[in-house]
Amino acid sequence: MVIVAVSTAVTVAGQQRGRPVIRRAPAPGTSAVIVGRVIDANTMAPIRRAQITASNDERFIDAITDDDGRFELSNLTAGAWDVTVEKGGYFPWHIGQRRPFEIPPRVKLSSRQRLDVDIPLSRGGVISGRVFDETGEPLAGLQVKVYRARMSQGYRRLESVGIADRTDDTGAYRIYGLPPGDYYVTASLRMAPADSIIETTYAPTYYPGTGDLGEAQRIRVGLNTETTAIFPLLSTRHVRVAGTLLTSTGAAADAFVTLVSDSSELGIPLEIGAVTRRGGAFTLADVPPGRYTLTAALRGDGPAESARMPLIVANDDVDGVSLVTERPAIVRGRFVADAGVTRPLPQDVEVTAMAARVNGTVVSHGEGTVFELNEIDQPFTLQVKVPSGWAVKGIDVAGSDVSDAKTVVVPLGQQVDARIVITDRAARVSGTVTKDGQPAKAEIVVFPGDPDKWSSASRYVRRVTSDALGRYRVTGLPAYERYFAVAADYLEDGEQADPDFLERVRAMALSFPLGEAEAVTLDLPLLER
Repeated sequence: MVIVAVSTAVTVAGQQRGRPVIRRAPAPGTSAVIVGRVIDANTMAPIRRAQITASNDERFIDAITDDDGRFELSNLTAGAWDVTVEKGGYFPWHIGQRRPFEIPPRVKLSSRQRLDVDIPLSRGGVISGRVFDETGEPLAGLQVKVYRARMSQGYRRLESVGIADRTDDTGAYRIYGLPPGDYYVTASLRMAPADSIIETTYAPTYYPGTGDLGEAQRIRVGLNTETTAIFPLLSTRHVRVAGTLLTSTGAAADAFVTLVSDSSELGIPLEIGAVTRRGGAFTLADVPPGRYTLTAALRGDGPAESARMPLIVANDDVDGVSLVTERPAIVRGRFVADAGVTRPLPQDVEVTAMAARVNGTVVSHGEGTVFELNEIDQPFTLQVKVPSGWAVKGIDVAGSDVSDAKTVVVPLGQQVDARIVITDRAARVSGTVTKDGQPAKAEIVVFPGDPDKWSSASRYVRRVTSDALGRYRVTGLPAYERYFAVAADYLEDGEQADPDFLERVRAMALSFPLGEAEAVTLDLPLLER
């Protein structure tokens, strides 16, 4: 069991003044109370009419600061509470938070406790600008949103930040109260309902004027700064995709048909669905241009069959699409020992096939040295779990080396063999994290120099947390590779798989080679972000 001591001090990243002061004293009665002041982190002046909310799993209590910035949250039961402070023009803050977007631990209160706290708020940044059409005319009534990128299951996702705005008659917008960071700006407007004969619309467009998230430019925002983003909105025509679906026996299929975008719109795949009609015909209406995967799955109690195909949609209707469903594939495999291993194979080994898409779920799971993965009906990634002291040496599926493949594809309707080679000659990297010569708790990321191997499911990328004495240990990394190691005071969930993050910290990380069964001792300085 690991016991983590969490400080109750409240800090704000980048602030040297206005450090919160927390004082505790007994309070009469059985309920707890939180009292304090909300102040401007820069001027130290009190902030009036800031809203403070406290919530747990059962109750919600709020308060408003007075002219002196003071507030009181009373009648709080003993237990853990989330406490948030908000005020227009400032970015929200949570008691216990150390930096923007961090999810802090809940505030733990005991009976009759009084928590006295001063909370500094920082003025957020602003993104403002104008949006116009392809002729340069301003567009009124557009919804403009700001997003930040974060990694989720190995994919870049966007989450909304701040309050969305709508453009005025000059095409102008202004979004405020943004924490320091890098953001994407997007605007969208539909000129007609989906069933209208007027098919012109304006697709969601990222600054500086692209519909592709990969081509979008991020905008850096600092504390109390304003940045301008002026860009055109893309016009496009939504079209129809139609075709016929047959089963493996040649019969008309009764199935669900779904079109899923390959490039995520706003970080979330676009999905358009339909059900086949008589003769297996299907129609998917109101489809914007883009790259898609067309999938189909039979309905009812019959055999489980499915089909999929890539599809590129431009500005014209797509007709005559033909799909034939097949039974799912089966992967039967086994774990084997690498040459030179003398110990018996461990029995507590596992293998999981995860759908290779955004928010991909478990397709199939197997345990033990002999396993079977059933119902494989789509591309997947393989995740292998072995006990401490063992490492994966290689993975072969259907005669192909997929050890480092980001996506594994097996033919539908077939049975294929898999072979997972493991070794007990695992390499080891260990050491201590220090700050100013003292042990420090940190998040350690070890990653390879080759960017092609940076992914959430990569065998070459590891993230561990040091203990209270700053000690860490990483085992099972593939040998004969040059690695980098960095220790940071904070990482977001999934950030170790973010190529942008790894590229930024590579210059500050320590580099080292790693041979087979080699033990490397690497003491790391703490990187404060």
